[in-house]
Amino acid sequence: MFILHLHDGRVNLAGVDFTLTPEMVAQATGIPNVGEEWNKRKLLDRFQYEPYIKPVYMRCMTGVFPFRFLRDEYASLMRLIMRYFTCEGRFSRLYLYHIRLLMHFTQVRMMNIPFFMCRNIEKMVPLMQKKSPAQQHQSIFHYGLIKLVVMHQLAQQGIPWEDFISRDFFTAPPPPEVVHEEGGPS
Repeated sequence: MFILHLHDGRVNLAGVDFTLTPEMVAQATGIPNVGEEWNKRKLLDRFQYEPYIKPVYMRCMTGVFPFRFLRDEYASLMRLIMRYFTCEGRFSRLYLYHIRLLMHFTQVRMMNIPFFMCRNIEKMVPLMQKKSPAQQHQSIFHYGLIKLVVMHQLAQQGIPWEDFISRDFFTAPPPPEVVHEEGGPS
């Protein structure tokens, strides 16, 4: 519901206002709101990703490349980044932004993680709002982060999670009751 109703970094759910900003992500997670503001479309120079790629593959580099190009010593960390941070699901190929995240987590070049996460969620919004409900459920990522942001802002407003989530806004209407006539099929 948060993603489907988010516009310009703001959403109202069940009468409660929420904001999504890098500052709010930092407050909710405790992750410092410092470092380079970097998004997925920003390019990397060759010298920046060269230390992470097997030398034999450097001449074959493009913006998307097979996982096997990655040096073996970074494979485990990259799998963690892909599984828990970028929520990709495509583990056979890497994008340059994966290398940029690897640079952050190997402390080579620090990036502003709250900014990055906020921008990822903002980019997801228009895509999700165009999909069918079944597609939306399968495609939304960063559930945990969104819940942290919501719970943090609820706490700031003195609203317990249980009270918020039990509001009518979130409850589905009960299925229609089926009435069988006597002697009819059951």
